[in-house]
This record gives sequence, structure tokens and C-alpha cells, in this order.
Amino acid sequence: MFAFQRFVKLSEAVDRPSLPSPVRMVLPMAPCSRAFNAALACLLSLGSLPALAEWQPMPEPADWQSRRGELLPGDGWIFMEALDTPALKAAEYIRAPQAVDGAVEVEAGLLIKRSAQDQWTQRVLPMRANCASGQLEQRQADGSWTPYPGRDGTMVKVRWICALR
Repeated sequence: MFAFQRFVKLSEAVDRPSLPSPVRMVLPMAPCSRAFNAALACLLSLGSLPALAEWQPMPEPADWQSRRGELLPGDGWIFMEALDTPALKAAEYIRAPQAVDGAVEVEAGLLIKRSAQDQWTQRVLPMRANCASGQLEQRQADGSWTPYPGRDGTMVKVRWICALR
């Protein structure tokens, strides 16, 4: 059930005191104002947000699609996200997801241009989504895997990549 639907149903229950209310079950002895009931309903609905907030990549903008076609080799790239600030323009891609021992290995493509540069830089890195730990990892030259520096949202992206297997 979506969080807003849960809130509406909880509000309806509070409006009709003859019906059992989750708020009254949580606080059976407390007299509850309408504002308190609404605030509590919002807090109770937040518990379901992580399950509902599943991430998926946005459609690739045309300007990034053009750059990718010029700079990254081959086909099959999946646009993950982009950053466009005065200091830095960057986009991340993956391709060829393959399930291997509880992880999903991918080729990660990075397009980067800093404000002081005239040319775009591109890199293709062997990476994997470690499904058990929720981490993104990069393969080193010796074949070992090391954690890739995470940012906000990395864990939901790892879950999305793991769902590709």
C-alpha cells in the first residue's frame, strides 16, 4: 500500500471513532488531537518508504546519448545518472551485467569533463554490485575487489543492479 493511501485510511479511521484505529491501538490511554493523529499517521507511513522507494535509472537525455555514442566503445550501455555543474559534467553507465557468486559484475563507463578541460575523459572499469553487502566494488589489477567510494543512493542502485541477474 502506498504511504499516502495508508495515511488516508488511517485518517478515515480516526474520523469514525466507532472503528478500531491503529492510533488508538498504539496509544490507547492518550487523548489524541486531530493534528497529533495526522502527525502519527505520517510517521507510521514512513516505515514503508524504503520498500516503496525502489530506484531505477531515468531515461538517458539526448545530449548524454550523443556523447556516449562518441566516447564509449560498443553498444548496450545503460544510463545510470549524470551530474552537470559549472565545475564538473559527468555521466555513469553500465553494461553486460553477469551474475557471479552472489554479485553482479558489470562494465562501468564514466564520462567526465572538468571546467578547466576542453576534452572529455572516458573510462571503462570492471565493477560489481556485491548483493550481500550492498556495496559497489571495483576490480583491481591483481583481480581483487575493493569497495568503490559510495555516495547517497549507492545502496538502492546496487539493489537495482542485483535485480538484473
